Amino acid sequence: MRVLSIDLDYIMGPVIELYQGLRWDDNPAIRWKMLYETSDFRESHLYIDQSALMYCYTTFLKALKSNPTVTFGYEHDSILYGIPEGEKVDIVNIDHHDDIFHVSGFDEYAQGLDILRMEYDAICNDNYVNEGNWGAWLFSRDQLNSFHWIRNETSRNVDRTEFTRELMGNKYKIYLKDQYEFKSYDFDHVFICLSPQYIPKTHWHYFTMFIIAYEQFTGKEANLITNKKFENEFRNGAATKHNEILYKRSNGR
Repeated sequence: MRVLSIDLDYIMGPVIELYQGLRWDDNPAIRWKMLYETSDFRESHLYIDQSALMYCYTTFLKALKSNPTVTFGYEHDSILYGIPEGEKVDIVNIDHHDDIFHVSGFDEYAQGLDILRMEYDAICNDNYVNEGNWGAWLFSRDQLNSFHWIRNETSRNVDRTEFTRELMGNKYKIYLKDQYEFKSYDFDHVFICLSPQYIPKTHWHYFTMFIIAYEQFTGKEANLITNKKFENEFRNGAATKHNEILYKRSNGR
């Protein structure tokens, strides 16, 4: 199964590293409100890379010609709804982030490579999956044939490359857009991600642009994943030690 994944935070390459760790909140509306109210940043400062936008858009339109299934989501782990359990996949991920390791949440316990090892152990043994590590999650389940990350020049996640290649071998490769050659635009599935915590509200309409293009091109209504999150469903559902939870409740713990 060939999958094209486009995270629109890719278009924020010129400025995203300046603000992405500031005033974080899981509610994107609050996140942006707090950033502008408590910092010197203004919406006009957070501009997009027009060439990156056109690269994503033209790649998307070319991929639509092969009639793939298409889903749209706010967070990147929603891509997993479009990948059947046990299915082997080849991923092309156009993204500012690598989406192999998330790191956040482990940095208070470890540093350097120990963070990555700790996170991968949680992925394998504790069903730890989210928008930042779904690539390693697929690898841990032996579903990943290949993962090609098309990154920005400003992407900082390249500092994990040595560890990731040690883990995944030749399955993991990284490129800049000028280095990557699509041998085919025939994809079985395409996923478009907004990532509203990383893209300022003033640019959210580009996500709508992709949805409109899909609906006009195919004549179908877009499949937009808005009311569920793979991380939460997988962590709290039947696959995550449901019997153990019931056991503890029945014993009054």
